[in-house]
Amino acid sequence: MYLNDVTTAVIGLLALKLVTELCLNGLNRRYVWARRNMVPEHCRSFVTLDTYQKSVDYTLAKSRFSSFCDIFDFGLDTVILLYGVLPVLFSFFLQRFGTSIWGQAANFLFIQLVLSLFSIPLSWWSQFRLEKRFGFNQSTLKIFWSDKLKGYLLSALIGLPILALLVYLFQSFTHTWWLLVWATLSGFKLIMTILYPLIILPIFNKLTPLEDGPLKDRLFQLAQQTQFPVNKIFLMDGSRRSLHSNAFFTGIGKFRHIVLYDTLVAQLTIDELAAVLAHEIGHYKKCHIRKSLLLESFCSFLGFAVLYQLAIAPWFLSSFGFETADIFVPLFVLFPLVAEGITFWFEPIFNRLSRQYEYEADRFAKTAMGSAEPLIASLQKLHQKNLSNLTPHPLFSAFYYSHPTLLEREQALRAAL
Repeated sequence: MYLNDVTTAVIGLLALKLVTELCLNGLNRRYVWARRNMVPEHCRSFVTLDTYQKSVDYTLAKSRFSSFCDIFDFGLDTVILLYGVLPVLFSFFLQRFGTSIWGQAANFLFIQLVLSLFSIPLSWWSQFRLEKRFGFNQSTLKIFWSDKLKGYLLSALIGLPILALLVYLFQSFTHTWWLLVWATLSGFKLIMTILYPLIILPIFNKLTPLEDGPLKDRLFQLAQQTQFPVNKIFLMDGSRRSLHSNAFFTGIGKFRHIVLYDTLVAQLTIDELAAVLAHEIGHYKKCHIRKSLLLESFCSFLGFAVLYQLAIAPWFLSSFGFETADIFVPLFVLFPLVAEGITFWFEPIFNRLSRQYEYEADRFAKTAMGSAEPLIASLQKLHQKNLSNLTPHPLFSAFYYSHPTLLEREQALRAAL
C-alpha cells in the first residue's frame, strides 16, 4: 500500500470533491422533490402535471445514479492510488511492448483501455435501465457494443501515431517537451475539428443532407441574413439511439456543417428550428467558440507547465509506486487522476462564463428572428420533451449548469433589448 503524504493529500482532495458532489446532489434532490406536486407557474402553459412529475422522477433517478457513480469513481481511484494499480499495469504492458516509442504509446493506450472497462457497466445501466425506464432509449445491445468497439479501434488508429509522436518529443527535448507536446495536441485538436464531421461522425451516425423544402429554404435564408457561411445542413439519425433531441454545427471555415437531430426536426416547427439555428449562429458571431478554444488552450498550457514541474520532481512518481527511467506513460496516466481533485473546483467559473455566452447567443437569436417567442417556444418544447429539470436548486445550477435555467433564459429574452 502506497500511503504517504502525497497520496494522502490527493485522496483527501478527491474525498472533498466527493462530499461536495453528494451534498449538492442531495440538496438538489430535496429541492426538486419538495415541488413535485405543483407545476411551476412559468411552466403551466406547456407542461401538464403528469409530465412535470415524470420530469421530477427522471431528475431524481439521474441524480441518485450520478451519486452512485461518484462514489464508485472515488472508490476506484482510491484503490488505484493506494494499491499501485497503475505501476502494475505499466510493468505488465512494458514486458509485452517494450520501451520503444511505439511500445510506450501502446502501453499508454492499453492502460487507458483497461481503466475504461470499469465504466462499461455504468454506461450499460444508464442506457438500458435508466433511459429505458423513462422512454428515451432506442439503442440495442448490438449498437452499444458496436459503438464501444468502433471507439476503441479509432483510439488505436488515431491515438497510437499521435502518442508515438508525443513520446518522441518527450524523449528528444529535455526541457521544452511540455511546450511542444502542448502545441502538438492543440494543433491536433484543431485538425480534428475539421475531420470530425467528415470522417468520425459518419462512422457512428448516418448523416443525410436536408431535403429541399420549406425548412431548408428557411434555414439557408437565415444563414444568408446573418452572414453565416455554411456549406451543408445534415439530418442525423439521433433517434437510432435515443429520443433526446439536439442540434449543433461542427467544423470550421468551408468545412462547417449544421447538424440537426431527426428527433429535433420532428418536435419543432420551422420557425422554432430557425430560432435554434439563430442561437447557434449567435455563438459563432460572438466568437464564443474561438474564445472557448483559446481559454481551453491557455488552461492546457498551464496544465502542461505544472506537469513539467512534476516530471522533474523526484518525489512525485515514486510516491505512487513508479520506479522507472521511462516516465512518459506513468506521468501521463497519473496526472489526470491527481489533478481531478483540483480542476473540479474551477467548474463553476467556466460554467458561469458558458452561461454568459448562452445569454448573448439568445439575444442574437432574438434580434435575428425579430422576436423572442420562437426561441422561447423551442426551449419550452425541448425541456418538456427531454424531461429536463424545471426547478433546479440555485446553488446546484450555479455549480454545474453550463446553460441558464429555462426560467432565467425566458426572463432574459423577454427583457427589453
